[in-house]
Amino acid sequence: MNSIRKKIMASLLAGTFLLSVSAEIPLAEAADSGNAPQAEAQKMSKADLDAIAKDIAEQYGVDQAEVREALAKGKLFDDIYYAAMLAKVSGKSFKTVFAMKQDWFDVVQKLNITADRWRDVMKDMVVEDIALRSSLGKETVRKLMDEHYHPRDIRIAGRLADASKKDVHEVLGMKTINKRWIDVANELKVDPGIIRPRSPQEEEEDAEMPEGQQ
Repeated sequence: MNSIRKKIMASLLAGTFLLSVSAEIPLAEAADSGNAPQAEAQKMSKADLDAIAKDIAEQYGVDQAEVREALAKGKLFDDIYYAAMLAKVSGKSFKTVFAMKQDWFDVVQKLNITADRWRDVMKDMVVEDIALRSSLGKETVRKLMDEHYHPRDIRIAGRLADASKKDVHEVLGMKTINKRWIDVANELKVDPGIIRPRSPQEEEEDAEMPEGQQ
């Protein structure tokens, strides 16, 4: 259910901002196939659906009740995420955007969303996400992203810089191809536990990194 969010956020986090909105949103997302999405939703508890709706509402700034209604109706999770993102970028309500759904690229055009607007809003979301998990201010995170540091490195370096009272650039400079972050933590004489993932999202990010870069 997180496939679309993960794919788009991962590309943004990696700094691979695509050149056009059409490249970032597939031209035709698959329509509901039979009763599969509804059956999947019915397997979930009310608490699970409420939690998903809350997560989407908080991340994209949309109405939780409207998202919850779409989930309860068994709408495709991918479509729900697309609608939430487009609602955030366009400033329209989730319900309004979801009702426009035919081909998502057509919706982008109808909402007059430019590629620049799309990238700016998505990048702001990524910056806010990293800042929240790194002990760094958003402007610092934005600058480090512009300098092409990997988001995972920014997150870990931010925590180590905060614990050691060092400048984050100095901490980032200590990480070399032959030195792991745990080695940097030991060199700074701070608790290596600081670099451990604090959420399933961070566990996924760590697992996706090549072993030599961890």
